Amino acid sequence: MRRLLQSIVIFLSLICLINSCGLQQYKLFKIPKGVDFVYDTLPKPPYPDYKIAVDDKITFSVQANNGEKLFLGGQNTLGSGDFTIRKDGYTYIPLLGDVYLLGLTVKQCESLLIKELSKYINDPYIKLTVSNSRVVVFKGSGKNASIITLNNAKTSLLEVIAQSGGIPDRGNSSNIKIVRTVEGKRKVFLVDLSTIDKLEVGEMMVQANDYIFIEERPNYPQEITREITPYLTLLSFTVSTYSLYKIFTK
Repeated sequence: MRRLLQSIVIFLSLICLINSCGLQQYKLFKIPKGVDFVYDTLPKPPYPDYKIAVDDKITFSVQANNGEKLFLGGQNTLGSGDFTIRKDGYTYIPLLGDVYLLGLTVKQCESLLIKELSKYINDPYIKLTVSNSRVVVFKGSGKNASIITLNNAKTSLLEVIAQSGGIPDRGNSSNIKIVRTVEGKRKVFLVDLSTIDKLEVGEMMVQANDYIFIEERPNYPQEITREITPYLTLLSFTVSTYSLYKIFTK
């Protein structure tokens, strides 16, 4: 019996050791141990405007005479539609054919289209938006995620967090990661919103296709219990079976 108890203690010790190495393996955006990772410098005002990327969908309508009938109550819309930016950076627009819009801001896009459509329309007025602008917010283990549509091009980090339901109960407001593609390269920003003096950081503008991750403070007792419970059940079954075997073989 003493040898059995020793075996049980060794078994439990091994299980705890193995599982301690695997705790929180489900979490996202972790920095590998031993890696000298340096976060990118947070952008400061004035914040750069979003530049149109591949697969973006732009929506615009065209009014003649600089859109004067918008204010006079008349109907003078000459055309409207949704257009997707192809992988080559072009999109097909009626009257104009293929137009290269990749890498332009919304304002630059409007100016280019006004210039080109002026060849066919008298003093065109264009209002353009990127209709599929969105950011993805992950919280804690990553199981709680939400997609936030950016209806306003000037949307702050705090606004996005509020729309996603705020900081969770065990969320770490001092460890918020933002992953963004800038000039074709991935950048990772670390944001700390834990104190009032960090409010300015929370007012930074998010951009379409940002990934935001709010770290969760670890709860080691709960995680260890969850990890070893299946093994404890198996161990209990094994001990019970062994005990019954000893009783019936006496």
